Amino acid sequence: MYRPARKVWTAPVPVRSHVRLLGEDRPSPRATPPDFDTLAARLTEMRQTAVPARAQQKDAGDQRRVAHVHGQAATAKENALMYRSVADNARAEKQLRERIAQQHPGLHRAEIRARAELQQAQTARIEQHTRRYEPSAPSRSGPSRGR
Repeated sequence: MYRPARKVWTAPVPVRSHVRLLGEDRPSPRATPPDFDTLAARLTEMRQTAVPARAQQKDAGDQRRVAHVHGQAATAKENALMYRSVADNARAEKQLRERIAQQHPGLHRAEIRARAELQQAQTARIEQHTRRYEPSAPSRSGPSRGR
């Protein structure tokens, strides 16, 4: 069922208050159409103030993004240098191991055994430190009576 909306404000608004709200020095926007020269001047003013402010805002955002990307690139470059040095060290170690295996086979076998023992000890140490959580067994049931 459709009901018309109730009027909340029933008193008529005096015309003089509208003039005061709009400003007595300014004419009503409906009273006179804007002049073309006035519109052109207003658009020129907007172009001179609003457009440069928006352009500056976009430039500042672009500078922030460029700085962020530059920081990421510098970090990636440092990481790449570090990983290259790690890879170079691994290659050098591999070549030394091959040379030791060819020139001193007994020493090579002893080193392999020692490395295996070290790895097992490290694995055992890690397993000791990462025990699983086991809740404690309940010692008694219910709250104490304070006796």
